Amino acid sequence: MSTVSAPAPRAAIFPASMREVLRNYASAASLIMIGFAFYTALFTFVPFYRERIFTPTGFFAIEVVMIGYLALLPLFYATFPDDYPAKCRLFWRALANLRSRRPTPKEATAIRAVGVKAFFMPLMIAWLFTGSIGLGHGLLNPGTLGLYEMAMSVIVLVDLSFFTVAYGVEHPRLKNEIRSVEPTVLGWAAALACYPPFQLATVAALGWFPLEHPEYESYGLQIPAGLLMLGLMAIYTWASVSLGLKASNLTNRGTVDHGPYAVIRHPAYICKNLFWWVAAVPVVHRLVLSGDSGAAILAVLSLAAWTGIYTVRALTEERHLKADPDYRAYCDRVKWRYIPRLW
Repeated sequence: MSTVSAPAPRAAIFPASMREVLRNYASAASLIMIGFAFYTALFTFVPFYRERIFTPTGFFAIEVVMIGYLALLPLFYATFPDDYPAKCRLFWRALANLRSRRPTPKEATAIRAVGVKAFFMPLMIAWLFTGSIGLGHGLLNPGTLGLYEMAMSVIVLVDLSFFTVAYGVEHPRLKNEIRSVEPTVLGWAAALACYPPFQLATVAALGWFPLEHPEYESYGLQIPAGLLMLGLMAIYTWASVSLGLKASNLTNRGTVDHGPYAVIRHPAYICKNLFWWVAAVPVVHRLVLSGDSGAAILAVLSLAAWTGIYTVRALTEERHLKADPDYRAYCDRVKWRYIPRLW
């Protein structure tokens, strides 16, 4: 005789008191509105943000997501136990007591976590929606996008989807709480150098030579190169999928040791950099054939510098994460950062 499990009592699903829901909501909503006002000012008065980072479509997406997020937050916070220290509350508590004492370790983590989410989440939302619209336009207008561009768009959008949701959802039941955040200037600088607007300064200093869709001299080279690049980006996105709701920059949200992380410790970084090296081959080749060997050398040095930045990211991340015994045990199991049996 089969039995049917009784539904979970409401208190088990929504344990929070109304008082705590309102306090958490007020703390989170105030941070969101301040952040939105800041980005509205950037979008309005800084042409670079308006034209190259968010675009009108991307900024509209941020507005829509913000409204939906604010509408769902009360229900979200109702699922927290009353004694759980929400990071938005810890953030405001730290600021309120800043004159009388230094932030506690949990408050310091909350301050850094708010900074991480405030910087990365709007970028992810804008890129996800503008990329989705571009892919949709290509699907509705055959011929405007080739198979390579469509495949690459799908791969990138899957990656952005996981990071966007993960930045917006942090919950003890999901076991994806931010336990700690990168504490050093070097770690933050290495990460932010890879994202706009700071990426603009990095490109100005180092140059940029890879092409998203490089043109080789023959289909005999073009097709294998394109497939290799798609494969590298597929592994890159597989790493994001493996992280799931723990996906995030500069944070420790628990160790992941499956998928490509069971083979090497930084599969996303090595695949992205190999993608760039393959994409730059035609550029370097044309420079050599044109007799401009100096420019070819500069292109190679530029790529090496970008790989160096990502290597600094990997090393600073590991230094941060090794404060966690779980990650130290993971490093003992998975010994290679980039290439098995090499490094």
